[in-house]
Amino acid sequence: SLVITKLLHFCTILLLFYTGFLLELGLIYFIGVVISGILLFYENLIVKSNDTSRLNTAFFTMNGVIAIFFLFFSIGDVFIKWEFL
Repeated sequence: SLVITKLLHFCTILLLFYTGFLLELGLIYFIGVVISGILLFYENLIVKSNDTSRLNTAFFTMNGVIAIFFLFFSIGDVFIKWEFL
């Protein structure tokens, strides 16, 4: 299951980049994608197959932090675009 998680996280980042290109989003959005990718990478590092004691931290805490960061950067990118139109 950890291998599948890593694969799905990788696909998530690829799809977020693809979405950004399709919607012609700006640099701030892509910075958010990179930060989200780094946090997903860290999430995969803290859970080991022989030690799942940090599973709740990885799943609940890290996903919450990632969601907040990604929301902040996505909304920031859209608002900055509207400001300069």
